[in-house]
Amino acid sequence: MNKVNPHVLLLCSMIDIGNHRLEELAFNRCHSIDLTFCYIGTPYRPFIRRFCSHVMPRISHHIQSLTINLSQISYIKTFAENNFNGTFPNLTHLKIMLGVKQAKTGIPYTSSQLHSFTVTIGNVLEEEPSFISKIRSISCPNLTQMTITMYRNFNNYEPCIFLLQRLVNVEYLTLLLAIGVQGTTPHHFIDGFFLERNILSYMPRLRQFNYHIRSILKNASHITIDQIRQSFFKHQHPFDCVLDNFNNNYGQCQIYSIPFIGTRLDFVSNRFPLFDINKTFSNVTILLLFDDIKPFESVFFERVARALPRLRTLEIFNQLEQQEKTTTEKINIDFAHLTVLILNDIHMDYAQQFLCQIYLPSLIELAINKDILLTIIDQNQQQARDNCCRVGTLLTSEPFYESIDIIENFFPLAYYGKHSNERKQ
Repeated sequence: MNKVNPHVLLLCSMIDIGNHRLEELAFNRCHSIDLTFCYIGTPYRPFIRRFCSHVMPRISHHIQSLTINLSQISYIKTFAENNFNGTFPNLTHLKIMLGVKQAKTGIPYTSSQLHSFTVTIGNVLEEEPSFISKIRSISCPNLTQMTITMYRNFNNYEPCIFLLQRLVNVEYLTLLLAIGVQGTTPHHFIDGFFLERNILSYMPRLRQFNYHIRSILKNASHITIDQIRQSFFKHQHPFDCVLDNFNNNYGQCQIYSIPFIGTRLDFVSNRFPLFDINKTFSNVTILLLFDDIKPFESVFFERVARALPRLRTLEIFNQLEQQEKTTTEKINIDFAHLTVLILNDIHMDYAQQFLCQIYLPSLIELAINKDILLTIIDQNQQQARDNCCRVGTLLTSEPFYESIDIIENFFPLAYYGKHSNERKQ
C-alpha cells in the first residue's frame, strides 16, 4: 500500500466499493492528502473525478493536511462551503503550489482554522502581476506556522511582505526566496534591517525564524560584507551571508540562518563559501553554478562532490575555458546521486569533464548545448557512452533535424524533447 503513488489512487480503489475492511484501512491513511499530481494532460484525471465525487465526501472529517495546486482552490472552497459551512472540520495544514499555468485561475484562501500554511511558488512571469497580488487576499488570522518558498527570481515581492505583516500570531516562519533580477527593484540588498523593519517587528510571538533569501541587483552600489553582518545586530540566532559581484554588472547578496535548512543553492561562484568544516550545505540537492570571472576547475568539482553528497540536480553556466585541464581518461569524482545535468550555456570543457571523465551512475536527464553534444558523440568515448546509455530524457539547446538517428544510437533509452519547429517536420 505504501508503494502506490499517487496515494489518492489507493483511496479511490478502496473507498466506496462495498468492502468495509478496506475502507477502514483507507480511513487510517487519509489524514494527509496531496492532489498536486492532477494537472493538464495527466493520465490520472479520471481518478481525480472519482475522488472528488465519491471519496472526498467520505474522508473530509479525516483530512488534517491538504496539498493542492492553486487552480484547485475553487473546487476545494466550493466543496467546503457546500458541506461544512466553508471549512474542513479538522484541517490544520494547507500547502498551495503556485505556478505560472495557474496564474489566471486561482482564488485566494481565507480561513481562521489553519495553523500551518505553506506557499510554494514556481515560475512567475513579470507580465502576470495579478498572480502574485492574489496573495494579498489570503487571510488566516490564527496561523502559527508559515512557509513561503520562491526560488525563481521575481521583482513583485511586496504582496508577500503585506501578507506576512498581517500574520501577527505566527510562531514559526520559514522564508526561502529569490528577489529581484531586472530593473531597479529591489533598490537595495535584503539585509537584517529590512527583515526587522518589514517582517519581524510585526510578529511579536515569533519563536523561530528560518530563512535563505537571495537578492539580486544590477549596478549595485558598493557595500561590504561587514555592513551586511552589522545589519543583523538585533538577531540573536546564528546566520551567515555572502556578497558576490559579476562581470555582467549584477551583484547578489545571500543571507541565511544557521543551520541552513534549504535544499537549493543558485548562482554559486568560485567565491561562494560552499566548503566549510561544518558541512553547512550538506543537505543541498539542487545546485546552479555561475561564474563569468573565473572557470570552474576540476578541484572545484571534487570539493563540490564532497560538500554536497546528496546532490541530484546540477546546472552550470560558465563560458570560460578551464586553465587546469586533466588529461586522464577518468577522474575520481563521486556524484553518485546526480540524476539531472544541465549544460546549456557552457564551455566545451565542462561537458568533456562530466560526460567523458566522471562516472555518473544515476544520470537520467540531460540538457545540453547541441553543438557540444555533437562533439561529444563524434569523440565516441566509452565513458560518455556509459553515462548516456541510462539517460531517459534528452533536451538540446537547438533542434537536431537530420541528426535524430545519431541521438538514438548514443542515447538508446532517451526520450528526445523535440523543439516546436522539429515537430512540424
